[in-house]
Amino acid sequence: MGIITMQLVCDTCKKVILEKEGEEHLMNERFPITGEEAKKLDLEHRGHECHIEAVEKSQ
Repeated sequence: MGIITMQLVCDTCKKVILEKEGEEHLMNERFPITGEEAKKLDLEHRGHECHIEAVEKSQ
C-alpha cells in the first residue's frame, strides 16, 4: 500500500500547486495550508478554479 497524498490542483493552470502527505488530513476533511502558502496561492491563483484530490503514491 502506498502513501495517501492530498493534492490541490489548479484547473485553470492544469497543475498540482500543493501537496500534503497524510491520511489524517483526508479523514478530517481538511487541507491545511500555512500563511505563507496562502499568500502565494492568493498572488498566483486568485480567481482560478481549483479542486482537491486524494491520491495514493507508491513508496
